[in-house]
Amino acid sequence: MPHPEGETFEFREFTLQVVRHQQAIADRLGINLTDFKCLGILHRRGALTPKELVEEMGVSPAAMTTIIDRLEQSGFAKRKREGQDRRSFTVHAREESHKLRLIFGYLQKAGKVLNDVTSKLLRRPLDKS
Repeated sequence: MPHPEGETFEFREFTLQVVRHQQAIADRLGINLTDFKCLGILHRRGALTPKELVEEMGVSPAAMTTIIDRLEQSGFAKRKREGQDRRSFTVHAREESHKLRLIFGYLQKAGKVLNDVTSKLLRRPLDKS
């Protein structure tokens, strides 16, 4: 597929490589890709409630509980109680995991490139042949 600016650009290959890169980092950290994505959200947005994480990630509340449990067990996140209600808490990236900011910063830059290219591609008329 021609790139909006004239160069050859294989969008599917690019997105595959982004996912493979993220998977390699998750593997290196000893967590799965879903947990890695959740940790990235916590690094970008700060502490969030499980409900906010559910909305951000598009998973069920039960799945989010499992994700939070795994991140907590792996030492990358922690729950912090809010107020008197023991059921109310926010999820925080642990201070020790902030060394990962370099990785997330790099992925954020790559994501910006992907967003820019996607926006340009979506503005082009579709070739229906």
